[in-house]
Amino acid sequence: MTLKTILILIFSAVILTACQGEPKSASTHDHASAHGSGSSERSMSDAQQTASNYTCPMHPHYISTDPDGVCPICGMDLVPVAQNSEEDNSVAVSPEMIQTMGIRTTPVMTFDFSTRLRSYGTVEPNTRLESMSASRLEGWISGLTVRAEGDVVRRGQRLYSIYAPDLIAAQKDYLASIRIGNEKRIASVRQRLKSKGFPDNLIDKLAKSQELIETIPVYSESSGIVTELMVLDGDYIKPGTPIVRLQRYDQVWVIAAVPESDLSKVSKGQAVTLNFESLPNEEIKGTVDYIYPTIDSDTRTARVRVTLENREGKLKPGAYADIRFELPDMNETTQGLAVPSQAILRDSLGAHVILALGGGRFEPRAVRIGQTANGRTEILSGLSLGDEIVSSGQFMLDSEASLRSGFARSETALPVFDETTPLSELPINAATLAQIDHMVDTVLYFHEALIDGYHIDPYFLDPTLTLISDLEARFQGSKLSPILNDAKIAIERAKDNTAGEGVATSLSELMTALDPWLVLGAPSHYDAQGLMFYADRETGRLWLQKGGQAANPYSNGDARQIDWPDPMANMSDTP
Repeated sequence: MTLKTILILIFSAVILTACQGEPKSASTHDHASAHGSGSSERSMSDAQQTASNYTCPMHPHYISTDPDGVCPICGMDLVPVAQNSEEDNSVAVSPEMIQTMGIRTTPVMTFDFSTRLRSYGTVEPNTRLESMSASRLEGWISGLTVRAEGDVVRRGQRLYSIYAPDLIAAQKDYLASIRIGNEKRIASVRQRLKSKGFPDNLIDKLAKSQELIETIPVYSESSGIVTELMVLDGDYIKPGTPIVRLQRYDQVWVIAAVPESDLSKVSKGQAVTLNFESLPNEEIKGTVDYIYPTIDSDTRTARVRVTLENREGKLKPGAYADIRFELPDMNETTQGLAVPSQAILRDSLGAHVILALGGGRFEPRAVRIGQTANGRTEILSGLSLGDEIVSSGQFMLDSEASLRSGFARSETALPVFDETTPLSELPINAATLAQIDHMVDTVLYFHEALIDGYHIDPYFLDPTLTLISDLEARFQGSKLSPILNDAKIAIERAKDNTAGEGVATSLSELMTALDPWLVLGAPSHYDAQGLMFYADRETGRLWLQKGGQAANPYSNGDARQIDWPDPMANMSDTP
């Protein structure tokens, strides 16, 4: 089961129950009604109720006073109701669900953020040491001395011989000039023979023997290893025909991928130290030769070229390199609180993490972050040393907390919308955005099913359809309303067509429905989530995917990436 499907299952219970309000159980109601109407008595009753009430982690509307009870809906053990329920934004998760969701925690630790930079790269041939042998003559090849890729060629080695009718005519002209004794003509014809590749020693031999040389040897002007052979014995070639490509490996390049944020620390001529998996006990020194002028839009990294000597041929193209850039102040030590970078979540309100409170409870915690190094991000405020934070599975917990918080604060009166209000100006808070994101998750689910070749589960689509119905009621009359209606139709169609072209059609229809929201509603939100927007070049059908190279779910055709528009303006993030 994929991450998205687990997420949909978890949210289904939360959404279905939260949308129904928060009624009390019979035991709770009886307990409260047994007290008088005085304020002090009510106050004592509330305190007793909070201390003795228990709820289901996945169905928070169910309240009981039995500490050993189980949820009548899902059978999970009950947990104590959290104090400060008015401001509580935490969620409770059973041990079984923690394991199912793959939740892992890690403590906040100190980390050395000394100025240092590590990267990775691969060995590539130095193109400055590449050469190509091309024909200067027109004729037929014979006696080819190189036969396959990998053959070694030395400078001055005979590559092949050629029978060239033009050279036969030039030789006859040269011999006639000698018989006449016209020195200017002799010099002119001799130069013509040399320009066509006729070596001096053969010209002298021709003048001495007065006999035509029918096949002319061609010698290599450089040395190297054959990386490509373009001809065979007996081939007919013309001037400019490529014969063989040679590459020397006594010096190679390593192309390093440096994060955009660290690029300012790298300069041409900078020393680097490299370790290779193929040479586990050696460190190799090199220098930065060139910094490429562009940034990879998918990985947000820049390419940096490092030159290495390789006279013994130990470094093979394609080998992986672990690279340490030597910085001037790398000996200075800067200690700071740090968490794994993947634990940091970002939304329109800024950065936050999911704090593990213990006992299966978790809550979002806003943090201020600093520099990033070696997979760790500095925490400037918001956490203390030893705090436990979620480093895996935090996205699901964060979304659930946002939903619960949003439902708890929602008002019963539905707002009235003007159909001319732009999508970017609708009152979309964090909880509502999390609901809308379930439609985007469905897009990713359809894309994954098409790429990996499995059937979608119609049951997984029910929570999203329930959310859409709730959103339709709240945003009736707005520009969001037709988007929701078309999205619901596309998802309902997928329940009856769970594989192949049926899912592809549903994905295309769902993307067509969501396109206005993605482009005009919250593009910066999805850009920050690392989603890539693509269109099939041939059909124009759209899809989303989480980073990486374009994986076309519709065909084997080419894809066109669609850039996210500038961040939307005036979006409200407060309830």
